[in-house]
Amino acid sequence: MSKIDLSTLQRHCADVDGVSVVLGRGGLPEIHVTNRFCQAEISLLGGQALTFKRVGDEHALLFCSEQAYFEQGKGIKGGAPVCWPWFGQSDRFSGAHGFARSALWNLDAVMADDCGVTQVDMSLPAEVIAQNGQWPYRASLKTSIRLGKWLSIALTTENLGTEPIPLTQALHTYFNVGDIRQVSISGLEQSSYLDNLEGLHRKPATGEVITFAGEVDRIYDEVSCEVTLMDGSFERTITIETQGGSSAIVWNPWVDKARAMADFAEHEYQRMVCVETANAGRDERLLETGERHVLAVFYKF
Repeated sequence: MSKIDLSTLQRHCADVDGVSVVLGRGGLPEIHVTNRFCQAEISLLGGQALTFKRVGDEHALLFCSEQAYFEQGKGIKGGAPVCWPWFGQSDRFSGAHGFARSALWNLDAVMADDCGVTQVDMSLPAEVIAQNGQWPYRASLKTSIRLGKWLSIALTTENLGTEPIPLTQALHTYFNVGDIRQVSISGLEQSSYLDNLEGLHRKPATGEVITFAGEVDRIYDEVSCEVTLMDGSFERTITIETQGGSSAIVWNPWVDKARAMADFAEHEYQRMVCVETANAGRDERLLETGERHVLAVFYKF
């Protein structure tokens, strides 16, 4: 979407109750959803969920920094950003986490099922993918975000070219927590990991749940079960179920890195943690011509 046409965007949701398209922060289009289960906001910048809060809940599921950028060409620090078509830093391409998270996506469809669950379908324009001169592959990228009692996101990549595509990616979800010191994460005790604080040095499985007393930045491999985030302050347990991925990233910047980021308030590390669903590390995928790959996540709490 090279030009914002609000009236055209609004027609996509004209027949769906409780859904509107507005120009939000930075003058960028957002889809606002209110249904019997939840309230949510989705940004077409990055094609990502920004907020999600169930009816009757005191606390929102997702965290978004009060200093996040809302500018084309920059990623939004919060919600559930899409890292694609590479995760982290690449040996071949410049810029962290690819270009999908900083581009304007197309709104393809908005619908509601008989139960009242709202689904928002978006795609990254083919011309945006093609114009990224450093990435030489032909592909399509689509996302479907389902908003009901739970939140789910599915990211679909299809190889439209004549050569295999190496793919790493992540749904870089920021969770809203009451106090990071009262957070623990289970389900990764038996997985080895790459430690980004030590130059991606591989470390063995710890056999223990993850707790936080400083910066954590890890890529876990061979994740074979669901991951559980336990938030003692909010008295909430979030279950993360994944399809199409066997790696997970856990990140909290802690004090020094929080102070160093212009798009993140220095105190906010206390109120967030990222648990990312991914194809990263040993879980890099190779898509043959015509092949599709779906990376999906389902958040229950």
